[in-house]
Amino acid sequence: MSPATDLLWLDANRQHGFDDLVFWQGRERGTAFETVAGGVRTVVLGPHASAGFPAELRPFVAPGLTRRKQFDFSDVLTSALGRAWAAADPTLVFVENPHSRLVMDPNRAPPAQPMDGLREFWARLARQRAGETGVSFAGVDAIRPITFSGEDVLLQPADEAGWAALAKALSRCHALGPGAYNAAVDRVIDQVRRTGPARGLLVVSLHDTMNTKMRADGAIVVERPAADRLPAWVNLGNRGDVQGEGDAVSLPASRLRQLAAAWTTALGAARGEISLNHPYKGAQETLYWGQALAGQPDSGAVQAEFRREALLGPEATAHLQQPGADWPTGLDERLAGIAGRLAQT
Repeated sequence: MSPATDLLWLDANRQHGFDDLVFWQGRERGTAFETVAGGVRTVVLGPHASAGFPAELRPFVAPGLTRRKQFDFSDVLTSALGRAWAAADPTLVFVENPHSRLVMDPNRAPPAQPMDGLREFWARLARQRAGETGVSFAGVDAIRPITFSGEDVLLQPADEAGWAALAKALSRCHALGPGAYNAAVDRVIDQVRRTGPARGLLVVSLHDTMNTKMRADGAIVVERPAADRLPAWVNLGNRGDVQGEGDAVSLPASRLRQLAAAWTTALGAARGEISLNHPYKGAQETLYWGQALAGQPDSGAVQAEFRREALLGPEATAHLQQPGADWPTGLDERLAGIAGRLAQT
C-alpha cells in the first residue's frame, strides 16, 4: 500500500456516542459511568487524541500526505496514554475527541464563522509563502489546513462551489466528531460536579509534541527554536508564570506545584524535567475550565504537554528521525507503564 493511501480514515456518517468517547475504570466490564462519577477527582481531556480523518473529507485532503505526517499533526499518543490512565485510576475519567484537529480544534476558541477563519488562514499562508516574515495564524487556526511544518493537509478550494462543498463537509464532520466530544466533556464534568462530594476537581487537557519538526521526507529532525522546546518530560500550564503564579491562573499555584512535585516523583524525573508554563501556558480548554471552576477549593484546569520523545522511548524516536511514511506501533505497553505511574499520584 502506498503512503498516499495509508492514511487513517474513519467511516462516513459515523456518529460517536458517550460510551465511544469516555473511558473509566470498569467500563469494559459493564460498569456504568453514573456509578463511578461520584468518586472522580480528575477529568482528563484528549482534544487531539485522534489522528483519524472522517471519510467526508477525503476529496479535500492533500494527496501527498502520509500516515506519519497525519499522525505527527495529532497528539495521537495521548489516546493510549489517557485510556490506560483511566483504567489504572478509579478516580479518573478520560474523554477523547474522535476526529483529527483538522475538523475543528476543541483547544481553540470556538469561531463564530469557521469558514471565514479558514479563508483568512489561507490568505495569511499565501503571504507567508510569498516571503512575508512574521505571519501568525493565531486566532484563525480553529480549522488548521497545514501541518506544523507547513505542508498542506487540506486543499484550498478553487472556486465558490468548492468552498460550499468543503463547508458542508466540515459542518457535518463537526457534528459527528468535535461536537460529540464537547457534549461528552460537558456531560462528564456536570455529572461529576453534581454527584461528587465537596472536594477539588482537576481538569487536565492532555497533549504531546516533539522538540523537532518534520522534514519533507518524513524525518522528524528539524529543531524547534530554543524558546519553544519542552523539558525532558512534561510542561504543566496554568496560564501563569514559571512558578505558577499569576492574577488569572486556571489552577492555584500551590496546587500546580504540588502536582508537578507528585509527577516528578512518579515519573522519576530529575530537576528541571518538568516545567511550569514554559513553553506552553495552556489554551482554550485550560482557560475555559479554569474559569468554570474558579473559586472552588483545590479545583481548576491545567494543560499537560508531554514531550513526545519521552512517551515514544528511544527506539521509536530514532525510527521517526529517519525518512519514512509510517508511524511506530507496539507502544501500548510503554504508555500503560507511564499511565500506571501517573495513577499513583
